[in-house]
This record gives sequence, C-alpha cells and structure tokens, in this order.
Amino acid sequence: MSVYVFTGKDMYRQEERLRKLKEELKVDEDHYVVIDASNKKAFNIDVAMMECDTFSLFDGSDRKLVVLKEPFFLNSATKEADAKASDKKKTKENTEREYRLNVIEQYLKSPNPMTTLVFYCHNFDADTRKKEYKVLQKYGCIINKFDKMKPWDFEKYADQELAKKGYHLTKDARSELLLRVDSDNLLFHNALEKMDLYDKKDLDREDIIHIVPASAEINVFQLSNCFIQKDLAGVIKARDEMRNAGMDVNAMIAMLASRLRSFYNMKKLNENGLYAGQIATRLHANEYAVKKGLENTFGTSSHEILTYLKELAELDQGIKGGIIDPQAGFDAFLIKNGGKHAGNSRTI
Repeated sequence: MSVYVFTGKDMYRQEERLRKLKEELKVDEDHYVVIDASNKKAFNIDVAMMECDTFSLFDGSDRKLVVLKEPFFLNSATKEADAKASDKKKTKENTEREYRLNVIEQYLKSPNPMTTLVFYCHNFDADTRKKEYKVLQKYGCIINKFDKMKPWDFEKYADQELAKKGYHLTKDARSELLLRVDSDNLLFHNALEKMDLYDKKDLDREDIIHIVPASAEINVFQLSNCFIQKDLAGVIKARDEMRNAGMDVNAMIAMLASRLRSFYNMKKLNENGLYAGQIATRLHANEYAVKKGLENTFGTSSHEILTYLKELAELDQGIKGGIIDPQAGFDAFLIKNGGKHAGNSRTI
C-alpha cells in the first residue's frame, strides 16, 4: 500500500525520508501536493482524499505524492469535547469524527495505486490511541517512526558526519557542539550548514560558540553544571549569554532551581546506595543523563545542593516581596556559591 505515516521527533530524518520518497517516485513539483491538516476548523478531509484521486488528463504523469502535514486528528494535543461540553457540541464532534473516519477508511479500502499518501506528523508523535491511527494500522499503512537518537548513538553519528565533511574539532569544540545541538539531528545539520559557511575545517571551542547559537535550555544546562562544579568563569559566561539573549532574571532563577532539584534527587538516591540505572528507573529519567548528573555533582553532597535550593527559595521570596533587587540578588548568590572560594568579592 502506498500510504505512509511519518511520526517521531527527529524532524531532520523525517524531512530526508520525504525528500528521498519524492526522488524515488520521480514526482515533479506539479504532482507534489502538501495540504495543511493542522487546523481542525479549516481542514477538509473530502478535499484531501479527492486530491489523491485527481489527475489531469493532459499532463501524462503517472505518479503523485500527497502529504497531509501535521494532521490534527493524529495529534494527542488535539482535545475532543470533554465531559463538561454541551451535548450539542459533543454530538457535533462525534459526527465529524465518524465522518472523517469513514472517508479515510473508504479511501484505504481502495487507494489510488498511482498516488502515494503521507500522513506527515512532522513535530509530534502520532497518538496510537486515536481511532484514525487504528484505522491506518488496520489497513496496513506503512508506519515510519523517527525517534531521536540516544546520546551515545548520536555522538557516533555526529563524528561520522563531521569526518565526511573533513572537519577536525578539538575535544572542547566537539563537546561544545554536542551540548548545543542536544542530540537533535535538525539542529546538528543546521549547525553543519553554518560551519560550511565559516570556511574553516579546524575548529576550536570558541569557533563553535561563535558559529552555533545556544538555546536558553542549553545555557541553563551550562550554568548549572559550572555552578555545581564551582567554575565561576563558566557561571559568568553562561549567565551573560542568557542575559544577552534577553532572558529575565526570574526565569534564570527558576530554571537553575529546577536543574538543582534534579541534581539533588540524583545525588540523594546515589548516597542511599542506588546506581545510575536504578536512579533513572526511580526518577523516570534517561540513564545517560543520570550518569552525567552524577559526574557533575562528584564531590558535592545532597545536603550542599539542598542548601543552594533553600537560598534560591529565600531569594525568590525576597524578590517577590520587593525586598531584594532581582539582578543584584542573583549575582550575589552566584558569587557566594558559584566559585571555589566562598565569600569571593569579585564583581560579576
């Protein structure tokens, strides 16, 4: 059957598969149709299925590729009428859903052999609980799942891609690149495109910082790691990057507190005799992330991390009460706790 479901959060591999499918079918632009299926109110299932059966009698083409992009009816974020909705609304939604299911099923029973149809869940996992998904399964649709790579697999993949392009990165540069793309294929290949424009094959950490932008999440990751390792210079750099990106100091405090809570939970369980795998199971976390967390907190006790959390909580209350200036208070907290020498009076 020439009906596919592309699902998963590795958007780059999805895009590559769609591109290759288009090449394999030798479909030109006139016979490549992308329909926005994300808007529940605007999308029309009849029009979409009709497109699969529509060919010009004069163009001579024998192949067509129809892509239903971001189908709302496969997205778990699309909510059906809840129990509090009016009977009229629930009846209307049920009628629309059953009609949509019927139209899809009728097409799947006798799909156009000259048309390839793709249900393209580009930035979400198709919800396997949806009736539409079950109908697609029932009729043998080809489901391609593009999950994000595991960090250890992604590192090998990134090394191979860098080698193909002739790049030579220092150890620090490689670590910085992996941190900034966060095992995301799309971010990685976007970074490669920017590196190609840089016209330089031997890169150090400063080159990567200059070429590849860091997200707020990556910056707070750096901030928390440097903070827990008492690397004040790293703390300053991460904080300044977040500030230059326009992040509010209250958001910085909240994000740092969240990371420190994760560190505390990992460390506390580790001190109680649990290993990384057991901690990951207990916290419903990634084992690799737990291992890295334990490495970062080596030499730091859970009690010390809890002390930082208490100070952040007091800082937050002081800011909300108008007693403490947010920026000055946060800077003082970082000076006191983010360096190897307590009470460091260095200005940041």
